[in-house]
Amino acid sequence: MSDDPDIARNVRRTVGIAALKRIRRIVDADNELEAGKQRWARRMGIGFALAAALVLAWMLIR
Repeated sequence: MSDDPDIARNVRRTVGIAALKRIRRIVDADNELEAGKQRWARRMGIGFALAAALVLAWMLIR
């Protein structure tokens, strides 16, 4: 391997950029997963609230 400092600096820069891009992909995937969990939690909350309202209405009518 060459002892040229310019080559070493460019290699470190290239490796650093590649690592940052990989971390960005991981963070983006995690954010997408969390957004999906939030959507499901909202849907389930609405479903449970609707079910509770229906049960309450049924109890009041009876």
